Amino acid sequence: MQPLTATDPRRVGAYRLLYRLGEGGMGRVYLGRSPGGRTVALKVVHETIAGDPGFRRRFAREVRAAQSLRGAGTVPVLDADPEAEVPWLATAYVPGPALSDAVIGHGPLPQEALWRLLSGLAKALAGVHGAGLVHRDVKPSNVLLSQSGPLLIDFGIARSADETALTGTGLVVGSPGYMSPEQAEGRPLGPAADVFSLGAVLAFAATGRGPFGGGSVAELLYRLVHHEPDLRGVESRFGELARHCLAKRPEDRPTVTEIAAATEELAGTGPWLPAPVVVGIAQKAEELLNAEAEELEGKAEHLVRQQASGAVSGPDGVATTALPLHTPPPTAVLAGRSASGPTRARAASSAAPSRRKVAVRALTTGLGKPLYGLFFLIPVVALLIGGFDLLDRAAQYPSESEQQSGAHQWAMNDWWRFPVTLLLFGAMAWLHVYRKRLMTVPPVMVRLWSAGVGLYWIALMAGTALHLAWFMIVHEDMPYEAGEHPLLWVAMPVIIIGTGVSPILLIASVLRIVRA
Repeated sequence: MQPLTATDPRRVGAYRLLYRLGEGGMGRVYLGRSPGGRTVALKVVHETIAGDPGFRRRFAREVRAAQSLRGAGTVPVLDADPEAEVPWLATAYVPGPALSDAVIGHGPLPQEALWRLLSGLAKALAGVHGAGLVHRDVKPSNVLLSQSGPLLIDFGIARSADETALTGTGLVVGSPGYMSPEQAEGRPLGPAADVFSLGAVLAFAATGRGPFGGGSVAELLYRLVHHEPDLRGVESRFGELARHCLAKRPEDRPTVTEIAAATEELAGTGPWLPAPVVVGIAQKAEELLNAEAEELEGKAEHLVRQQASGAVSGPDGVATTALPLHTPPPTAVLAGRSASGPTRARAASSAAPSRRKVAVRALTTGLGKPLYGLFFLIPVVALLIGGFDLLDRAAQYPSESEQQSGAHQWAMNDWWRFPVTLLLFGAMAWLHVYRKRLMTVPPVMVRLWSAGVGLYWIALMAGTALHLAWFMIVHEDMPYEAGEHPLLWVAMPVIIIGTGVSPILLIASVLRIVRA
């Protein structure tokens, strides 16, 4: 773990960044903390490639592929935003090295670890293939070593098994030295392509070198297609299985289910990693614990300073009464193991609002406040009352109300005006009352409420327009000798003000929702 630099962001989505874990051609990986206190690994794309539509499609495909997998041997995706200005992906944090780093740093794996590696990766690929996917990029750097077994990561170029092309003709996507011959030649791929890559990974883990040597990309691709793999130094039975996986023809390779069954008895269930790798994992875990302790200590000191000043910010940022100054400082509480979990959860929850709170706050501002509909409902009531007066006048002067125009006949048939007004008032009242429950109801109800608010505003503006049209038609046919109906002087200014304010509120609401 490396400290954040001045150019690194401090927050991505709802996650606060703590350290930098690494960097590759696609982006940087950070250690982050969720609002609930969970430690995550955040992959943040480089800004230079975030604007490429083709890359965004591949990144979104990685998210979908990874989220569709829930089996053993894969790292779960917790959150992602492929549509963000800088796309990102959050997965569970695994304090273990990549297979490539472990072998380069500590040498090839021993025989027991190799069988466990083969069994774990075969089961992980069985889950991938069972979901109808082909990983397409199985290589040592995409295998993490944990105490419980190997974990397969990075589904950036995974595709459905029935899709035959990834990119344009002649463009090869994958890792030279670990891709299959059919992948190197741009032919259609199936699950057998991942089996070939698995064999190459096994050879690397057993010898510390790739089975097709090094050199340029062109040399590697040529050897993949035309040369036999170099498996010198690989133990006989393990070497036979690796050679079977590295068969040139896809139909000659075993399936991952067959591999998993063949290695079940040899894999074992106890500790499997060499001592130097275990020590490295322990050191990473210790660094993580120290980082958490420093974070909690900083929050505790900040809380003590707030107490000394006489006010402590509550969850919504509102000042509340401070704890007595003789209350033991939080650092004393943190020293006990039994209190560390709840304290950490409280500290994390007070550090940043939850995603639900941010979303509800965005949805209930601007036009998300149904009471703003009074801008339209007040003139609707005025037009409704004035309409009764006009109908009375029509009854007194029947000669003036016998016009045969379609508009006039529609206007005189006014049965709908009172029910529509009641429905609009009822919708406003229900939406306003229900918005107070949005923090506790299921997410689907929040989305339905948001859609209801949109329909409410459409119906409100349409109802106002219909009432105004009705009033103008009847008023034109039933004029007063003294001039215009006095209710127009009340209704029209309010309608103009409401119509002018509503777009402003609508734009403000959209901006808040987009930012949230």
